[in-house]
Amino acid sequence: MLRFGLTLFLGCALQVVATADANAQAAANDLSACLDASTAIEAGGDVGAKELTAAQNACAHLKQTTQDHKTLARINAAAANLAAEAQRRSKH
Repeated sequence: MLRFGLTLFLGCALQVVATADANAQAAANDLSACLDASTAIEAGGDVGAKELTAAQNACAHLKQTTQDHKTLARINAAAANLAAEAQRRSKH
């Protein structure tokens, strides 16, 4: 019975760790999408329409979930840059 309880506990603990890791990976992917597209635009590189939209969505999600003030400042700057690019494209 002790083995069963220990096995059950370890299985649940592994599930919690796996879920937390997946959430952290998703947040890192959002941050990368947001900042990379903005950096490419600032450097004069080409960012496709789908990538621009995905980056704007990632920035919007990060604005709602990020607690760190320094990271939030970077996200806000990237979001503003992406919005300016989207507006520039809509005028053409």
